[in-house]
Amino acid sequence: MYDFSKQIATFHKSHVRLTNEQRRDMRNRRETNLDRIEKGLQELKKPAFTDTINQGGYAQKTMTQPPEADQDSRYDIDLGVVFEEEDAAGARTTRAWVRDAIARRATNMKSEPETKKKCVRVIYSTGYQCDFPVFRRIRKEDGWSYELSCGDEWVISDPLSMNNWIENQVAQRSPEASGSYQLRRVIRLGKFFAKTHAYRTSRQFPGGLVATALFIEAYAAAADRDDESFRETLRTLSYRSKYSPVYANGIQISDDKDTDRVGRLIEEAKEAVRELDALNAPDATDADARKAWKKVFRHSFFDDEVKEAIDGASALAQNVGLVAAAAIAAPVIASQAAAALSSQERSERMEAAVRARRESGGGGKPWSI
Repeated sequence: MYDFSKQIATFHKSHVRLTNEQRRDMRNRRETNLDRIEKGLQELKKPAFTDTINQGGYAQKTMTQPPEADQDSRYDIDLGVVFEEEDAAGARTTRAWVRDAIARRATNMKSEPETKKKCVRVIYSTGYQCDFPVFRRIRKEDGWSYELSCGDEWVISDPLSMNNWIENQVAQRSPEASGSYQLRRVIRLGKFFAKTHAYRTSRQFPGGLVATALFIEAYAAAADRDDESFRETLRTLSYRSKYSPVYANGIQISDDKDTDRVGRLIEEAKEAVRELDALNAPDATDADARKAWKKVFRHSFFDDEVKEAIDGASALAQNVGLVAAAAIAAPVIASQAAAALSSQERSERMEAAVRARRESGGGGKPWSI
């Protein structure tokens, strides 16, 4: 397979993994919401929560940026709110406490907080979503036991063990001995892939824990080659039946609604593998790789305008016999302004800059507009 690993690593770092600013923003939102719940419960004269449990992509470090075409896509935060058994009321009533506490204190919401079957959901006008599962904890001889508020019932749940299972899978199955783990990167790439094609097709795809479990299940390690690892992970996924249940930590996490969602992901995986298998050709080029990966991720990162501009400048420098032309062009060709010009305009401005260099010894700026 044509080695495109460096470019995929850059794509992951720049456009898939959350930036430091985005991660900081998520932490701040988490603390703000906890403060709202705490103060809201006080004002409502309800029992205080005693603990929290980070869940989902936030806790598992697998959150991704939104697809390029869907910048209004919501960021999801899952944060469990834990009450002591003696403080909690009925399952539905305790969820209502949390909903009312948020509604009392929150601002900038797109709509009123909503009580769902397994959580309280808040969607803010700035584009992020926060789910608050509600738990009660019971002291046992061997430690705490947790029960999730689900409909009208308290159901045994162990969210911390799920986080630990994912972390162990990432650490044990990745080629690296420590540091940034390939399996986690592949999960992020996979979730980004699913979000991208869900938006493109306007259909629902697996999300959250189901998507994470599917990419863990299908993961194929390839040391120092995230591009190859992701392709082979998609290949394994493409062989799966959409009717097979999805498991995580030995627990079935999929239900009937996931059957078609998983099926759509499988079909997109098949198509992506067909595109990427063309890169097995011995004469495959960088341009071929960019074209194939563009079809997989539907992102302008893989466009070729900048590379073509650089190639054009190199050819011009050879034609006029001036190494200085390359020096002029190198820092500016990759600019957005250069990308917006036609090939003829780029050529004319380059020639003008070369003439300016010849006549005055100064540096022309052919791409300034």
